[in-house]
Amino acid sequence: MIPTRSIRIALVAAVVLGSAPAASAQTLGRVGVGGSVTINNTTDSDVGTAITFGPLVRLNPRPGWGFAGAFNWYWADLHNPAGGDDPFARIAVRPFMGGIGYTLGPPKTLVNFSVVMGPSFNRAYFDDGFADAAGSSIEAKTSFAIRPGISVTQTLAPRVGFTAYG
Repeated sequence: MIPTRSIRIALVAAVVLGSAPAASAQTLGRVGVGGSVTINNTTDSDVGTAITFGPLVRLNPRPGWGFAGAFNWYWADLHNPAGGDDPFARIAVRPFMGGIGYTLGPPKTLVNFSVVMGPSFNRAYFDDGFADAAGSSIEAKTSFAIRPGISVTQTLAPRVGFTAYG
């Protein structure tokens, strides 16, 4: 039997990929501005999947070596170790990463391979609706983050493009 979480992730991915032509970002010039949809599926079963929408600001890809940076901030629900679906806690993960990337491909379809790393400022806190929060504590420390990645940017018009990242 396929877990419900896997079905939800697959459905969200299908909706995002099916609606991809509506996404846009600037590809002419040095800096691109647009919107993003992000799905963070963590490796820890006690941390929920986070789906976020937000602004996107990036350096437009150019062939060859270049700077890569990332602020892959997200918030996710923590599952109650005692069980149940009542509100429990959330974690905020805020990495500040920089690194290097290499871009190749024809001008209209550029592929970028990158590695970024840096500190991640994390915070965990109980939800307001969690009844047992009084007198309890929860902690998430600053950690080190590293994120390899690959992106594909397809130019749709001089100032419009679509970027997929994994």
